[in-house]
Amino acid sequence: MEELLRLLGPPPSHFNYNSGQSRYQNLSILSPNHPFLIPPPGAPSHTVGLEACEALAGPGYATYGLGNALDAIATWVVPLLILVGNINYASFQRQAYWNQLMVALGLLGNPIHGMWALLTKLDAKRRIEARVRRELKSHNKERDVWIYSTILYTLDDFNFSEKFDDHFDILMRIAIDPAQREAAEACHQAAIQLKVSRVNNTRRALLALLGYLSAITANILRSIFADSISLHISHTIALREVNFWLLCAILLSARVGGLPSEWNSVGVMMNLQSRLSDTRGSAIHFALERLEPWTGGNYTWRPIKDVSVTLSQSKDSRHRILAFLCFLSVTAAMAMSVAISYNTPTKGFGVRSIVEISFWAWWCVNAIVTYYFDKYYLQKDGSSSHKFLYWITSSAKDALVAVFMLSLLFSAWSGWWNSCYHWSMAIYAGIGRKKAYIDLVNMEKEIKTLIETLLPGLVGFGVSIQLLFALGMIWFSQGSLRPPTMQKEEPETLYLRLLDRNSLNGPPRIPTQVFVNGLRWAESGNSGGRYLGDVAEHEEQDTVEQEQQQQMEGNNTLAVDNQDTPLLPFQQRPRRRNTEKE
Repeated sequence: MEELLRLLGPPPSHFNYNSGQSRYQNLSILSPNHPFLIPPPGAPSHTVGLEACEALAGPGYATYGLGNALDAIATWVVPLLILVGNINYASFQRQAYWNQLMVALGLLGNPIHGMWALLTKLDAKRRIEARVRRELKSHNKERDVWIYSTILYTLDDFNFSEKFDDHFDILMRIAIDPAQREAAEACHQAAIQLKVSRVNNTRRALLALLGYLSAITANILRSIFADSISLHISHTIALREVNFWLLCAILLSARVGGLPSEWNSVGVMMNLQSRLSDTRGSAIHFALERLEPWTGGNYTWRPIKDVSVTLSQSKDSRHRILAFLCFLSVTAAMAMSVAISYNTPTKGFGVRSIVEISFWAWWCVNAIVTYYFDKYYLQKDGSSSHKFLYWITSSAKDALVAVFMLSLLFSAWSGWWNSCYHWSMAIYAGIGRKKAYIDLVNMEKEIKTLIETLLPGLVGFGVSIQLLFALGMIWFSQGSLRPPTMQKEEPETLYLRLLDRNSLNGPPRIPTQVFVNGLRWAESGNSGGRYLGDVAEHEEQDTVEQEQQQQMEGNNTLAVDNQDTPLLPFQQRPRRRNTEKE
């Protein structure tokens, strides 16, 4: 070592590959027979041992610098956040942005169950459509399949179709009985409202996917045509490909769709419930309550995955096949990531490959734990407080796993693994420090060759397999890529018919009010299902409002149609009364 210091001077204070390469070449000229130039036993030529690497290139690790960190954030982190941000989120008034954060972290920490929940939602839609079609086929009512399927599919958002059989019997009696034409018309109008208010962000999801893939393509092309490359570029792409299952998850989320807020479906269904009760002459009660993330509002969280008995009245194992498809998607992303890291010099299972495999292992363990958590959940009473507590516990568990994994990604991007020890594959197959080696001559050329040949193929194959997984999952869980739906002209026809009806009937009457779980709704007249507030806040106003309503109805000489107009988008937002003015 003293001879080395005399010939080359002191090494860098931290690992520096370029400095180590220069010092290696100078040492080979000044002292060709130096022991540091002899490769370890079994190592290729032009390689040095771990001790020689630390003496030539410097000990410890070296960060990539602020510029590289900002470049990684701009080209890797931001596209990832944009991709996750395109999941369908329902806007919950009380949870605000906390729910969106929990959904994102839950998906990153537990992708198998997150995608499994989305597939279960699609599978529920297929089962509902199949059961409605069987029931209506014998009565030549197949054209109405989409109407009642849409309503039942919306009711699945409320406690995961716990009262599905009751809802199904009510709607099928309406569909089959010719005497209930007004009730059937109310269902038709409600289905149109639910259909047009449902969010479909397929276009935004595709744009997010293109942005995510463009960042990867830009980095590959920049490395191919650049005179010099960063040694860690292939590992960076590999760590990004471990999350390629997000491509599949985003497409599934776009296919499932969602509602813009917690009030959209509640308002429409409350209005429908009131109209059906009026036309039938008897009270009809759907199992409605305030939509919450833990009762069905978040499509990426669903503790009840087996819906075969509830929706199809027969036990099957499709939910297990859906879970296996999600497992394959995550496993394929991990395999492509490890393949890139393994073929990056120094070849072998280094720390980065082990981290990528550990990501997959954590996801699998978390999925198994969640599976048994869900079985415990199904054994409990199902009270609102129990559901909320389970949602908090499960979401916190997934968030901790996600934060831990994101910290590992940031440590890799910042350069914590940029050292002789990690580049030399010292931990590969337990070879230890004595047999570990690193190429200080040709590593940059080998990495550039990898980027120009094998890397684009692995990345392209990883993208293609995730897209195929997404299409296959949608086809298997939904049964068809084009399920039955309404005609494009139906919303316009409904609007014109209601507009003509209102012009003949005169001004609307004062909306009546209903109370559900402590919430007050206006459910007749042009107000539709507008949210009015909590019962406790307005008990003193009830008598006065009823008297005003009776007085106005008595003075109104115009004919008032008993049919309620559908809920318009601007009427679906919850509004609370200003108690200070009152």
